[in-house]
Amino acid sequence: MAESLLTNVLGKLTEFAVEKAVKKFQSLYGIRGEVESLSRELTYIQAFIKDADRKHIVEERQLQWVKDVIDIAYQIEDAVDIFLLECPPKLPGFMGRLQGLVKKTTQLSFLYKFQEEIKEIQGRIREIKQFRETYEINTLGGDEIPQPHPSLLPIGDPEVVGFARDGANLVEYLLDDENTSLAVVSIVGPGGLGKTTLARKVCNSIEVIKTFGEPIWITVSQKYDLLDILINIEKHLNIKSTDLDANKIAQLIWNALKERRYLIVLDDVWTEKLWAEISKVLPNTENGSRVLITTRIANVAKGADTAYDPYELPALDDEQSLELFLKKAVPKKHQCPGGPTDDLKSLAIKFVAKCKGLPLALVVLGSLLSKTPYNFHAWNTLLQSMSWQDTGNECTEIIATSYDHLSFAKKLCFMYFAAYPEDFEIEAKPLLRMWVAEQLIPHEERRTLEETSECFLEDLVQRSMVQVSKKNPDGSIKYCRVHDVLRELAIKKAKEINFLMVCSKPNDWEQCSKARRVAIHYSLELNEPICNYANPHVRSLLFFGDLSKLDHSKYRVLRVLGNMRGELKLQNFKGSPHLRYLQLQTISIKDKEREFGEWIKKMKYLEILDLRKSLHSDLSEWIWQAERLKHVLLSFSLLLVPTQGPPSSVNLRNLQSLRDVRWSESWEASGLPNIPEVRELCIVVDRKAPKRDVVSLLDRLKQVVNLTMRGDVIDLLITGMGRFPFYENLRTLVLDHNGDSDDTLVLSDGMLPPHLIELVLGNCEFELDPMPVLEKLVCLKFLWIRGTKSKDDSLRIECSAGGFKQLEWLVLEHLVIDQWEIEIGAMPMLKCLRVWACGSVAIPPEVMNLHNLQHLDWQTAVAMNYDVLSDILEQRPHLRQRFSYDLAI
Repeated sequence: MAESLLTNVLGKLTEFAVEKAVKKFQSLYGIRGEVESLSRELTYIQAFIKDADRKHIVEERQLQWVKDVIDIAYQIEDAVDIFLLECPPKLPGFMGRLQGLVKKTTQLSFLYKFQEEIKEIQGRIREIKQFRETYEINTLGGDEIPQPHPSLLPIGDPEVVGFARDGANLVEYLLDDENTSLAVVSIVGPGGLGKTTLARKVCNSIEVIKTFGEPIWITVSQKYDLLDILINIEKHLNIKSTDLDANKIAQLIWNALKERRYLIVLDDVWTEKLWAEISKVLPNTENGSRVLITTRIANVAKGADTAYDPYELPALDDEQSLELFLKKAVPKKHQCPGGPTDDLKSLAIKFVAKCKGLPLALVVLGSLLSKTPYNFHAWNTLLQSMSWQDTGNECTEIIATSYDHLSFAKKLCFMYFAAYPEDFEIEAKPLLRMWVAEQLIPHEERRTLEETSECFLEDLVQRSMVQVSKKNPDGSIKYCRVHDVLRELAIKKAKEINFLMVCSKPNDWEQCSKARRVAIHYSLELNEPICNYANPHVRSLLFFGDLSKLDHSKYRVLRVLGNMRGELKLQNFKGSPHLRYLQLQTISIKDKEREFGEWIKKMKYLEILDLRKSLHSDLSEWIWQAERLKHVLLSFSLLLVPTQGPPSSVNLRNLQSLRDVRWSESWEASGLPNIPEVRELCIVVDRKAPKRDVVSLLDRLKQVVNLTMRGDVIDLLITGMGRFPFYENLRTLVLDHNGDSDDTLVLSDGMLPPHLIELVLGNCEFELDPMPVLEKLVCLKFLWIRGTKSKDDSLRIECSAGGFKQLEWLVLEHLVIDQWEIEIGAMPMLKCLRVWACGSVAIPPEVMNLHNLQHLDWQTAVAMNYDVLSDILEQRPHLRQRFSYDLAI
């Protein structure tokens, strides 16, 4: 970790302090040599500690020495950043224009301050070098740890082993016809035992789905907000309400549930108080409704209900443990009926014994083994390094072992997860961009920083240190989360080196005086600005409270400002000139628009501006002047007014993403050719816009890969979508029709770019079956058609043999479909099929011929043929499915 930090610091010293800033002063003040000497000293230290990337640091004195190096790296980073802040753009003339050098001393005080800081740092470096000799810190660890394979493994769904008997018992409780009252079924066990996995397995069983439909799943966690839980239940019930009064929401939930038989899952409950509150919202209509609770605390389960004894989940037995471990540890190419060789199997049994039957420990340890060479020496080396004794904390220590085997850069990225609240669903793309903005990602040959950061996240997933909660159609990660046991480890490791600290209450700020990153998990009082607790060293502020205030002038070296949840009120737009990442939610800057815009314009390092969930008007006048911007994501509210195009005087060649802007005539005469690298574009085109002018404008963007167009898109298709010159690069196309016309869409061959991988057609009505045209898009992997259900005539659709050769995802929503035929040989690669609210269409029996199908989500307005479903599930016992009727519509 220290090696990674020193790499960043050395780069900063060389690029900024020496080449750009100090160079201006070398003839007059002669500090260039001191800075270069400091760089050489750091280079030697860096070479010395680089071994830690391949070895274990186990002795306390070694750990303390590395922490001292990290503190020095932090101090250098502060000195350079402050130097750049205080360095004037134009420096005083040479000695001939002194005119009172003494009077100008204050102008150059920053230079002397920087020089003194360098001397102090050099003194600290000499000190730690002496410590290394005095305490004989000659190496940083012992044997080298096994190195991972260079290539990544596919991201797969979690392995499920065991739980067959437990699942059957729980299903029996849920479907107990003799108990018609509302009853609670609870699963109790320590962290990492698989309570959530078992609950999902039970809820996915065909018997439970037939009885209850789709369950209402609520993740509670240790710190919960009752209003948030009620709002989540409300969303599951499709209640259209904007009310934030808890009592009114409770009444709406009661009314929605009293006429149905329901199943509610409360996952990860920590307090008996929760059930006391939630039980007031749930009607008992004597129809056999159930609540399923998972908890670590037996008293929580006992206090909730007395109808059934709490189900204490046992650990996996030796046979089940070995099966789960080997599924994760043995690469697929080595998996065979005979299993691993006898010597490797004997080692596997020893590994399994350390896990005490805890699935999380088995999965994490097995994933670690999968990253090492598949041989006796590599496995035995790792086994010998696991010298800890039986303490009852085996799961935590196994996870710590996996953490120790990460590279330094990946350790930093893993520690970043400490910022997020427990069970928080993390959007992957902003997370990866924050890693890049924080300079945590090393440069790799033939890869952009964004690509490397994505590989880092995938590697953490494959090591089972991060869980995928949702994927994009192309298989990349869309949302992820970390198990609470892993989150606790991230918090612990981040705190050890002041990398990041969490503030759960105002008093926590006293412990954050040296933290480089701070996550605020509480809501500030009405008149309590965050500047009251300003930390001059903080590089990142991440807000997760419902209401916060921030005075930017107090945070001079801030790089990342992330308003992840709740409302953030900004004050005093004068600070944070080093800001690289800015994400704001539910913020209204209407009264301070110009002040905010001028502040954005001055952010010469700003790379990511994310205002998707903010309330603002057109800020393009200022945004186009921030020339280092890579990703501009504006609010949908901005679409009410035309967006001014970039002026011809600016150069935005770094711009890669431009989302949610509205076409205006100014775009045609603007500097659009100066944003040639835009790869992701979302634009709204209304009925008044000349469609051929829009097509002509898009002709200039040769590199667009992901295009979203909203508005009057049917006319745009007719105008000439098929002749877009950049179709060879276009891979994702989203056409969301919300124009004034009621025209139906008639697709024809050649209308759509032929190399599309993803296609979304939103709010479209079809006169004819669209499948004969769409199935000829030979590269298409994801297809989502969303109608409006307003058309009187129903469709008969057909997927013919040989059609949709590469299609993996098919989503049909709100189409009026009367009949659907699937010929044998159609959609041979289909993995996920989702059909929602599509009239009276039944599941085609031919679905059984889709041999690669893994996910089936079918929700319709009529009762389904469960005989067909049973046949499908019998043939595909591992198929992940969700079925319901009536209640989901």
